[in-house]
Amino acid sequence: MSSSKAGRGGFFKLAAITLLLLAPTFGLTGCGKAVNYIKSAFGYGSGETDALEGDQSAALAAKAQERMDADDYAEAATIYQQIKDQYPYSRYALLAELKLGDAYYLNAKYIEAYGAYRSFEELHPTNDAVPYAIYQQGMCHYMRMNGIDRDQTPTLLTIQTLAHLIESYPDNHYSTLAKARIAEAQNNLAGHEFYIGEFYYKRKDYQAAMNRFKGLIEAYPDSGYHQRAFNYIAQYRDLVARGEIKEGNQRGSEYNSPFTISDVTEPRL
Repeated sequence: MSSSKAGRGGFFKLAAITLLLLAPTFGLTGCGKAVNYIKSAFGYGSGETDALEGDQSAALAAKAQERMDADDYAEAATIYQQIKDQYPYSRYALLAELKLGDAYYLNAKYIEAYGAYRSFEELHPTNDAVPYAIYQQGMCHYMRMNGIDRDQTPTLLTIQTLAHLIESYPDNHYSTLAKARIAEAQNNLAGHEFYIGEFYYKRKDYQAAMNRFKGLIEAYPDSGYHQRAFNYIAQYRDLVARGEIKEGNQRGSEYNSPFTISDVTEPRL
């Protein structure tokens, strides 16, 4: 999963600067060009160039963007934080709040990035960039998802956060992206259930295993683990039919289950 995440890094690097507040800035070089971009993006007239270039917050914003372009995300985050702290009433403070999250995210500081995006959402709930901020919150959890044999808390948080985005902004572009990430997270949860079920099965805790496999099939019917779970169920039923094990089970009543093979729908091919 790490390689696929790394491959998506370039996409989110671009996505982070396609908001209404922003415009494509990659490829800008030199403080003068960056200042001119910011002047244009934030509506300054040409007659105010001298005032803009003398504005320290504008200069810092330009410098931060240069550091982002150079992939120096740690320094960019420092500068964006400086803008927030020293110029909280500047029009660049809003930009800095969002781009601080981007700088952290692209530097793999996902906990810090989540905090920045969450803060932006809470402080500016009607801003057009909020769907992006929520999506990136979900991505911060997504990037911390563990393998199927590990704790699935980040996976659950990914689904929860992105579901909130889809519910709140169903027609937004980022909601479309969120659906694909949710599908991946759900497949991870299905893999976790399969891993536990297989563990129980190998220990001959068959009913505990059947509970996991049944739950997987019902909750994640389109996952890549659906057929594998059904195969284990079929193996179990075959062992029972041949009298090699008794249905009802081997490890005590805590593993008993009313589940039977008739409860399982045949997999869709």
